[in-house]
Amino acid sequence: MRLRPQVPADAPAVLEVLVVRDVADLGEPDYTFEDLRDEWGASELDLAADAVVAEDAGGTIAGYAIVRGPGTLAVVHPEREGEGIGAKLLGWAEARAIALGRETHQQWVAERNTRGAALLQAAGYAPVRSYWRLARPLAPGRVGPTPPPPGVSLRPLDPMADAELLYAVNEAALAERPDYRAESFTAFREEHLAAHDFAPELARLAERDATAVGFVLSRRWPTGQGYVDLLAVAPSERRRGLATALLTTAFEAFARAGLHEAQLGVALDNPDALRIYERAGMDVRFRIDVWERCARPHGEGCGPTT
Repeated sequence: MRLRPQVPADAPAVLEVLVVRDVADLGEPDYTFEDLRDEWGASELDLAADAVVAEDAGGTIAGYAIVRGPGTLAVVHPEREGEGIGAKLLGWAEARAIALGRETHQQWVAERNTRGAALLQAAGYAPVRSYWRLARPLAPGRVGPTPPPPGVSLRPLDPMADAELLYAVNEAALAERPDYRAESFTAFREEHLAAHDFAPELARLAERDATAVGFVLSRRWPTGQGYVDLLAVAPSERRRGLATALLTTAFEAFARAGLHEAQLGVALDNPDALRIYERAGMDVRFRIDVWERCARPHGEGCGPTT
């Protein structure tokens, strides 16, 4: 088994590994060819250096890893587990993270992927955070939006004209989160506003006195789901009901568009958001765990794990 830089022609084989891994760990596919194309096209990603495939002697791709902004995604085809592929990908990812100047090694593993978790634990990693995927069914006429707080209005957004406003609100809203990592405007725009499935007609911007104070960005999936990609509220507007108004407005837009389900992701250490989503009738679909360890010898120079 050898590791080599991936090339564009590897996309179908890489996607196959990602999909079968999703089905094994999540119970359903959660990755598409268009998702892969978006990820590989990010301007801040050096694809030739930041991603590899694990290829056997017959030329079959059995694993894949990519070091992205916040950390590493590494996957092994379920039928090829036990061949040492995961350990090879882990070693490559750690070397690449060090070359990029990262102070910590961070990887995502689905809760059900016990072999992956065991590999990371044996390598000195520890779970530091978990994310739930939540979902709820939708039906036309049965999703009533909650009105925004007095003085706040919701309007459709213009992805180009409003991009900097959205970025500023998002940075302010997330700055206090323990999993917050500063993101450039370019990365924000590419990941959220230029995504292939971004649906601006399902998004809304909240304003008070012509000042942006919150927003919801949504995606439309061809399988009939609406995905709440980002929901952000300025610190000055918290606990006034704006988040609930944005969420339920998105649900109503999904239902009117003929989508049958709403989904979103949330960190388990974000209790305020969890309460809002639970009150909105959302249930847990699956869980992703973040594992981390210091990238420096003996933990030198690393602060407390967050």
